Amino acid sequence: MSLRLGIIGCGLKAASYARSWTAGPVPPQIVAITDTSAASVQRYVGIVTQAGAAAPRVYPDADAMLAAEAGNLDAVYVSTPHAFHQLYAKAALKAGLHVLLEKPMALNAEEAREILAARDAAGKQIVIAYQSSLSPLIAGYRKRFQAGEFGALLSVTGEVWEHWESRYAGNWKQIPELSGGGFICDTGSHLFNAVMQVTGRGYSHVAGRLNSLGRPYELVGGILAEIDGGVPVTLTFCGNTTPGCESTLSLFFEKAILRLDIWGKWAELRQGTNITREIGGEPNDAVLDIFTAVAGGASNPSTAEQSLHLAELWDLIKQSSAEGNVPLVLTTRPEIEQ
Repeated sequence: MSLRLGIIGCGLKAASYARSWTAGPVPPQIVAITDTSAASVQRYVGIVTQAGAAAPRVYPDADAMLAAEAGNLDAVYVSTPHAFHQLYAKAALKAGLHVLLEKPMALNAEEAREILAARDAAGKQIVIAYQSSLSPLIAGYRKRFQAGEFGALLSVTGEVWEHWESRYAGNWKQIPELSGGGFICDTGSHLFNAVMQVTGRGYSHVAGRLNSLGRPYELVGGILAEIDGGVPVTLTFCGNTTPGCESTLSLFFEKAILRLDIWGKWAELRQGTNITREIGGEPNDAVLDIFTAVAGGASNPSTAEQSLHLAELWDLIKQSSAEGNVPLVLTTRPEIEQ
């Protein structure tokens, strides 16, 4: 039986997933949807019906949808501005539903802890839709590293860039009250997460520098951090550059150098003179497949604990930058699947 799914937020990411999911071998039953944009709702309904499925029921807001449909759903997918993630995740959990939640899970660690408490009270699952957490390509390299193939991890560097400033001009992503930050909070969070996912380790210390270039949100910056084991990590971010969006994460081991894309689209492994390249692709189908498996009792590769750790990291990066780049210590642990 396919997953009975409700959708809270029908924007571009939700629409992209809908196209992939409805064309899959076991498409979900998209039962009900809600969004503040009539155009987004119309587009989403069109995607579902063009795939040959019945049109989902449309509700004016999430509260109305959950009140009317909780008994007809197994789970909800929340894809709203970041400021509403905590509200809708908690409401869905209270209604007895599993939650697939867009990143970042919350605006700060305090909100993240409230989501964890709601999950525990409900006894349901919550999966955060970070592509790197759900990427079979990245998981495969983590397992090879942990099996000892590459030797000790010595250092990590990474970068991500995008024409984020012009790409999202006028969008809610550039309203900090809705987004929780700017480019580094948004696109940059994928880089923070990818470091954890490919190494299997959390952050222990961090110092950060953020620059807004005169805007009300950060656009460029960098961090110097350590992950567990005392491994140094240097990450840089630029959200106001030439059109495009690319990333590279480089991991230097005793016996290998691994470079990969933070969304799990490609990887290059150098072992001596031997270089191998692998293509993965963003796992649109894997997001739903893994979420469905987790809802059915499988282990969760993208937990709320991991996103609590990232929320604390973001809190400390902002604090470090405001206090002159002082190094700060993290107290949470991500509990990454080994």
